[in-house]
Amino acid sequence: MSVTIHRTGLNKTTGQQSDAIVTDNLVGDFQPNAGIESAYWDNQKSGQNNLRRFNSITHNNSAPHNFQFDGTDDYLGAASGSYGGDPFNVNAANAFTLAQWVKYNAVNHFAFVLTNGSSESIVLDLNSSTSNKAEVTVTSTNYSVSAATTFNFTFADDSWYYIALTHDGAGNYKFYVNGSFVGSSGIGRCADNGALEIGKSGSSYTGAGTKVGHIHVYSAALTNSQIRQNVLASHKTHSDRTYGGLGVEGG
Repeated sequence: MSVTIHRTGLNKTTGQQSDAIVTDNLVGDFQPNAGIESAYWDNQKSGQNNLRRFNSITHNNSAPHNFQFDGTDDYLGAASGSYGGDPFNVNAANAFTLAQWVKYNAVNHFAFVLTNGSSESIVLDLNSSTSNKAEVTVTSTNYSVSAATTFNFTFADDSWYYIALTHDGAGNYKFYVNGSFVGSSGIGRCADNGALEIGKSGSSYTGAGTKVGHIHVYSAALTNSQIRQNVLASHKTHSDRTYGGLGVEGG
């Protein structure tokens, strides 16, 4: 007796069947091949705010579509007026998830910065000075926190990764790479809303050549399986959503 294994069933068995990103609690869906306006990046989640394109940051239209930083002053940040509307804020005191596809270039990359000024901020950067590992820094005057922790994953030069940082709302963070759990830290939380910036922290900017693709933001701490679902849904081999970390190398 022969047994026929259908591709769909096989995909489900091996964990490869995932057609869509997680939509529950999704507040930021920034797709690198959609909503690319001259002055801002349009949020594909209806009713949510956009990210402004500062200093003519370059958008690459070839697959995989992405934004590329020049190492001088490029970043994505708080929109205003004709530059995409009100700022895109994340309540740093509550649960959240920040995730992005990034092509690491062996330079400091400010992946996510939530800030309302100098007194309250959460910064996730991929840091060449910490041996190409990720570091999260929390600064809060209200909660008397000024601490940083480094996650034990080494990023390779010129490679794409899907990175995700979750916060449970009580000062505890988890960090994932390509859908796999890397580490956790309970270093504390901030007090209130912070405008989202990518590529800039204070007066420092992401190094030249780093690229950013799909960005996902949630008002909840996603589980490991949900993050893995997003990796599979936004990374499809042999398509314009291919990013090099998990398959055919992207540009």
